[in-house]
Amino acid sequence: MKKYILSIEQVRKIVSDNHYKVEAKMRLASRCIDGRYQVQGQLAPIGVPGADAGDLALILATGNSYGFEVDLDKAYQVLVEMVGGEKNLQFHTDSHAEKNLTLGGCGHFKQMTLDSQAYNLDKKQVEKIRAKFTSAKKKGAKEIILHGEHLEGAVLIVSGPYSLYPRYNLDSQEGKIEVQVFVYHQSLAQERYKKLAEELVKQKAVKLYKSLNGEYLYQVLSEMAENHLMETSRRLAKGLPIYQVNFEADGGFEIKEIGIV
Repeated sequence: MKKYILSIEQVRKIVSDNHYKVEAKMRLASRCIDGRYQVQGQLAPIGVPGADAGDLALILATGNSYGFEVDLDKAYQVLVEMVGGEKNLQFHTDSHAEKNLTLGGCGHFKQMTLDSQAYNLDKKQVEKIRAKFTSAKKKGAKEIILHGEHLEGAVLIVSGPYSLYPRYNLDSQEGKIEVQVFVYHQSLAQERYKKLAEELVKQKAVKLYKSLNGEYLYQVLSEMAENHLMETSRRLAKGLPIYQVNFEADGGFEIKEIGIV
């Protein structure tokens, strides 16, 4: 299938037809930024690189970068409790990925495996994350299998009380064409990281200097999240336009182009 680079007018049509209100019970639920999720039901609204597995990597990378210790087991448990148990953890692989390589099909996690240093991780940490989610799968965690090629034609950075389905059949001179977008829900991700930071400190999953607190941890987690997003975007979305999509409470929205990956 063909990849289409999407104009702001096309993105406006996609956003208008393909958004949905975030339910309170799903407010902290994540999925990957990947554009191949099927449009069905209430899709987890927070698009972040690698979904829950990506956020565990994020915690470790932030510790490495900012010089504080992370207890992996406790950090994992905080993440589990935040999403309501291991059965609610989310990560994905590809239909063609080998079944013994859990997370192997996730583009974000694959890039961390290939170049862990670029993500402020070491190879042992990447393997420990893989092992955690392999074990979680056996306990009922949601390993979503995504099918087909990457056809993303834009990166959308979303804010507000609505999220987006990433696939859409767009009218064109060629007839109906299937298009995909990468979706990063910035404001909900920040809300999630604030809650995560508070719980990591409360459960002593991190060892910060005495003068530092959960607000500091939230700030550095957010900075590292942006770094991880851009690192993966440069690898998987190079040359694609980036659009900011801001939703209002009534579902109205505004879009602006903010650059090229």
